[in-house]
Amino acid sequence: MFFRITGIVSPTKCYLYKDNIFVGMNFLRFFLFPLAILYSSITSLRNLFFDLGIFTSRKYKNPTIGVGNLSVGGTGKSVCVDYVVSLVKKNYEVAILSRGYGRLTKGYYEAKNTSTFKEIGDEPLMLYRKHPEVRVAVAERRRLGMENLLKKAKPNTVFVWDDCFQHRWVSPDLMILLTSFEHLFVNDYHLPVGSLRELSSGKKRADVVIVTKCPTKLTKQNKAQITQKLQLAKTQQLFFAKIGYADQIRNQERTFPIDKIENVPFVLITGIADPKPLLYYLNAIGGQFEHLQFADHHLFTDKDIEKIKSRANGRMILTTEKDFVRLAPIIQSDLLFYLGIEMKMNASDQKQLDQILMNASNKRLN
Repeated sequence: MFFRITGIVSPTKCYLYKDNIFVGMNFLRFFLFPLAILYSSITSLRNLFFDLGIFTSRKYKNPTIGVGNLSVGGTGKSVCVDYVVSLVKKNYEVAILSRGYGRLTKGYYEAKNTSTFKEIGDEPLMLYRKHPEVRVAVAERRRLGMENLLKKAKPNTVFVWDDCFQHRWVSPDLMILLTSFEHLFVNDYHLPVGSLRELSSGKKRADVVIVTKCPTKLTKQNKAQITQKLQLAKTQQLFFAKIGYADQIRNQERTFPIDKIENVPFVLITGIADPKPLLYYLNAIGGQFEHLQFADHHLFTDKDIEKIKSRANGRMILTTEKDFVRLAPIIQSDLLFYLGIEMKMNASDQKQLDQILMNASNKRLN
């Protein structure tokens, strides 16, 4: 008889496996429900104070675009930020402001060529390397971050705020709310029972809602069902996006065609909130791999690296782009590669979303 408990993200995502049949440990909700009520009461009261103007949100002269979610992670915020920046920077100066989750520093830091993930966080460092012409800064307090960025900002700078949905001391001109296809916020519970940072009624603050990580074959029925579930206001725009994978894997020196991967056994390393779409994709293209899964934003230890190298045993090591910025400095192997991703949608949705983003970008600049 075989028992195994998976890594715990929240009590509702902890499962007991018995003879390969999992049983959700939903009984934990009964014990944690009072805490969820207390937590949601606090966050709801805070939001009410902002809604009533008791607490004030600051707006800025320069256009601002916010990206965030209602849950604790796994919706693809950095991928969406990358999409927004890639579009907007074609016509405007862009600056990215993030919290810098997982960094070992405090206060305001701006990315530079010598920055490490320990100083600014893995996602900001990844974005800075993808967009070296863009200013990237981190600050727990978004007002502090904006004050510093504005000191040297050009007049036509558009600011993109990463993971800012709950940072209500600042208010973007356009707010994008993300929710993943398999974990819609309307089906979730408040922390610590579920993954929500606040009640799903917070969706009203979004101008755009994007359902991310959709399956390749998303039917009209799927869209209609989700649209009905989300119950958005008529003024809110809803889009559906999927993950697009790069056609090559790469590292700092080489690239390798992804369609050749089925002939190269490798070890897959993930330190992200939801690796399931990546696993599905690699299996679909015939990848032969062993998967070592770590927690989101995991700080790899010497013991972890020894384990990874031992399991690889001369085989290629594949990871995500976010994990690569943390692994490359310590593994230092030409066998370490990453697979890039991007947010993709159908042509009609993309055209409409791009127009919304450009309208927000030139709102007060022209």
